Amino acid sequence: MNMHSYLEIVAEQIRCKRARSAVLEELQGHIEDQKQAYMADGMTGPEAEEEAVRQMGDPVETGTELDRVHRPKMDWLLLGVILLLSAAGLFLQWLTYQQPDSAYKAGEIWRQGRYLALGLVLMLGVCLADYTVIGKHAFRLWLGAVGLNVIGRYLAVSDFGMSYPFRINGVWSAPWLWNSLVLLAFAGVVWQSGRKGEKGLVKSGICLAVSAAGWLFSSGSGFVACIFTLIGVILLIAGTAKGWFGGKVRPLLMRLGTAVAATLLFVCIASWASGALGERDGYRADRTAAWQSFSETSYYQDAREDMKDLAAADRAGEDLTGTQLEWARFEARSTFLWMYILRYLGAVPAVLLTLPAGLFLAFLFRIVFRQRNRLGFLLALAGTLFFSLQIIWYIGMNIGLFPVTEAYMPFYTLGGSNLCVTGLYAGILLSVYRNSSVVRC
Repeated sequence: MNMHSYLEIVAEQIRCKRARSAVLEELQGHIEDQKQAYMADGMTGPEAEEEAVRQMGDPVETGTELDRVHRPKMDWLLLGVILLLSAAGLFLQWLTYQQPDSAYKAGEIWRQGRYLALGLVLMLGVCLADYTVIGKHAFRLWLGAVGLNVIGRYLAVSDFGMSYPFRINGVWSAPWLWNSLVLLAFAGVVWQSGRKGEKGLVKSGICLAVSAAGWLFSSGSGFVACIFTLIGVILLIAGTAKGWFGGKVRPLLMRLGTAVAATLLFVCIASWASGALGERDGYRADRTAAWQSFSETSYYQDAREDMKDLAAADRAGEDLTGTQLEWARFEARSTFLWMYILRYLGAVPAVLLTLPAGLFLAFLFRIVFRQRNRLGFLLALAGTLFFSLQIIWYIGMNIGLFPVTEAYMPFYTLGGSNLCVTGLYAGILLSVYRNSSVVRC
């Protein structure tokens, strides 16, 4: 049997099309190397090829084994943790919404359930998709995401009282979602630029600076912009430290550090300016004040007292309909959910509800550290850092350690766009794991 016939039979056994070409190329390389060795021993070309093929074993058995190895594999354990967290989040929303009108409560839970279902559908769709598309069209996707970010800002009806030049009914800004699209596309740009040495590093740095400006402009929040900029910086540093932009790691890191410092300085100055000039009253004024003196700010202190009184009233079964305290329930379901659970159920249940989130992060870091594909590594690292920063900051601001910001608890807190963002990153991480044995390094 010649090499061409052997490879055809092997290819028929491998069902994954994306893995097939890479596997056949590797097999052909092995056969060619063995053929050259036999020819050096005095065999003719056809004889050497036939013997090299024979040494590879039965083509059906070989192909079947390679199909088993190079088949997409779902991380069922991680998927189970995600579903557990989703169910726990829906339960917490039901628990925190103590309302005598059962029909109204059912409507609120149904609304949260619809968003949760949408997030899970998005997660499964992204999981089953080929994430390498991000790398193939990285720069174009990045430009599109940045444009979508800017357009979403201008077309938003409202964003906690802030006005925009254009107001189209039904179009809302979702900064976590649109900014996440920019971040994932930027990870593809870093991967793509890693083949171009120092020029690629400069290109990535410029894209990061533009992205940081877009994150700040679209969200109007220094916290949101800093979170995404920090993750982008870490992606660049990780790629540089691995030598993707050339062998001179230390000089490159020094230049990168200078660029990073300048970028973060710009974000901080712009964030301060936007807060000083445009957030004088309303919801965002409270958030800005929380940054200035969060341990003493009336916003945090009032919220803490509200959660305490609300939990006590709920335990006593009081009807809060129409009272001022009932308005605090929105914060109990979103910004201060963890604080409410701590007051309502106690420390042990609050800790037990937090443990699955810690287990979730442990699974994510396992995916990152075991990932050999460069693009998969960057995408998994971006998602893992996003979840880690959100969870750590959310718990920190609920116990008074960090300022009160737009951070949310993935899977748990109230919201529509945040559940979609959670589904997006979870889908990316599942896709990276699922294709780890399929996509080439």
